[in-house]
Amino acid sequence: MRFHLIILTVVCLGHTCAQPEVLNLNSILVSLRLELSFETLLILRGAGGNDVCWEHFDLDRYPNLNFNANQSIYLKGRVSRKILALVCLDSAEETEVVMKALGENLMDMRGSPILLLVGLETNISSLFEGCFSHQMLNVLALSTLNPKYVYSYRAFPFFKVVWRRISQVDRFFEAQVKDLQGYPIATVPYNLLPRSVIYRDGEGRRQMTGYLTHFYRNFARSLNASLLVRWDLVPKDETPSIEATAALLRDGLVDFPLVLTTLAPEPFYPSHVGEITSWFLMLPVEPDVSPSSLYFNLKGWQYFLGLMIILALLLVNAHRLESGQGLLTLRCGNILGDHVLRAILAQSFVMPSRLSFSRTLLYSLLMMAGLIVSTFYSANLATLLVHPPAAFRILSYDDLRRTRGKILISQQELPTLNNSVGREVLERNLDTFEVTPSVVDFLAHRNELNTSFAYPVTDTLWPFLQLKQIRMHRPLFRKSNEISFTRFMPVTMPMARNSIYRDVFNTYLSRTLASGLYDLWFRRSYQEAVAVGKLNYTVDPAPSLYHDLVWEDLYYVWIAYLGGTMVGIGMLAAEIACSKWGPLRRAPIEMH
Repeated sequence: MRFHLIILTVVCLGHTCAQPEVLNLNSILVSLRLELSFETLLILRGAGGNDVCWEHFDLDRYPNLNFNANQSIYLKGRVSRKILALVCLDSAEETEVVMKALGENLMDMRGSPILLLVGLETNISSLFEGCFSHQMLNVLALSTLNPKYVYSYRAFPFFKVVWRRISQVDRFFEAQVKDLQGYPIATVPYNLLPRSVIYRDGEGRRQMTGYLTHFYRNFARSLNASLLVRWDLVPKDETPSIEATAALLRDGLVDFPLVLTTLAPEPFYPSHVGEITSWFLMLPVEPDVSPSSLYFNLKGWQYFLGLMIILALLLVNAHRLESGQGLLTLRCGNILGDHVLRAILAQSFVMPSRLSFSRTLLYSLLMMAGLIVSTFYSANLATLLVHPPAAFRILSYDDLRRTRGKILISQQELPTLNNSVGREVLERNLDTFEVTPSVVDFLAHRNELNTSFAYPVTDTLWPFLQLKQIRMHRPLFRKSNEISFTRFMPVTMPMARNSIYRDVFNTYLSRTLASGLYDLWFRRSYQEAVAVGKLNYTVDPAPSLYHDLVWEDLYYVWIAYLGGTMVGIGMLAAEIACSKWGPLRRAPIEMH
């Protein structure tokens, strides 16, 4: 009896061992649910395939989208990003078509986790290389032919296929972009002060600096990567072209160009917002009013004239009432006489004797008014001599036409200008713009502070141009608050559409802005540009524009003084003549 039991046990065990091992797909899906917290399944199969891949899955437990290779939809923004893609590869003829459909359905979401169910003999390495070329890093593969293992790949620092026993897996999807182990991140610099500056060191080799340079170098260090500068892709003029930069990103030759772009989705696909800036006009400072005319620039002279008339009116009426000459009169008396005029000009005058209280009060008001007027005039004149006002102000495009001013702009910036101010405004004021096809020529004129033109600048560049003029007694350019192209301009860092660095880059950008490192690199970039000789302080030309008062500044004062002196001499001569010849002409009449 015991012998028969032993034989039966051996036969049963032999039968059990001979059965093929079947994938426990439901338990794997449960583990992935705990690991990824996905909310939706994207199920993709071949166009002519059946549901043989899902026969061991209990898919009814999860919300799912079921597509075949002939169906594709842009899912970003329509479904949750917490999605798991299940792909059935059971036909060699449809593998390429299914993988292409997968890339289209996961457009701008290729960082989503993907599980490939392979039901045929295929080259897993070739399959993973195709996923890497389409920027899909989070990919697992399960083979029904070898159900004990789960396959994945590591992209950095070099491509490598990894297989692990399912029973020994703690985490199915491993983070790939946290540690690149020296993998190069390609970038191309452009000579755009202050973001990136290209210069040559003492040995003649090209180097770069600028706050974007520090930003990307630190990003590469945070991923344990290296920053590969593609000097071979830098154009001869070292300035970017939108089409060329977009082509570099599209072809995968560059991961990050050292430029900033607006939020427009084409041709770039931006990161999170890195800066908030504005785009306005930098105008040559208008000439000052001639110092010789400032002596007649008395603010509020209308009020002082009215005060003179009122005091003169009160004074003459007070005199009439005291002398008993009748009712009030509207005659202002002798405004230009000794009392009122001298008092307003803060000069001395002979006070009449035996004044009543009312007249004493009026004369006191006259002296107080003279003190106020003279003090106000002296303070106003001193202020204007130190800070003379502008002879005219450019506040609009019409003022630019009136002064024959021109705005220099590069041909490359015209589309952005058209989007900013509108086509009608641009066409109406196009005569005030001087368009140059060369970006290098435009940048050279602006960096040299050539006052022949006005220039569009951003809030990022304007502080540098202000510091450039800090050693000048009088700046050459000022910021126009009236002529502004865009008052609110968010700018971002462009990258390829399905860049594998998008998520980690956005996280890094947010932390860098929050920590203040971005602002620190921005502030230091001015001293760095000066140190490498790419930015110099502008000084006043010799001779200096500043000078003390000279004869020409007192032109009208001398005219008034000499004119008054000549009139006084003439009046004195007339009085002497009248006093000498007047009695002689009256003498014969008295003898009769």
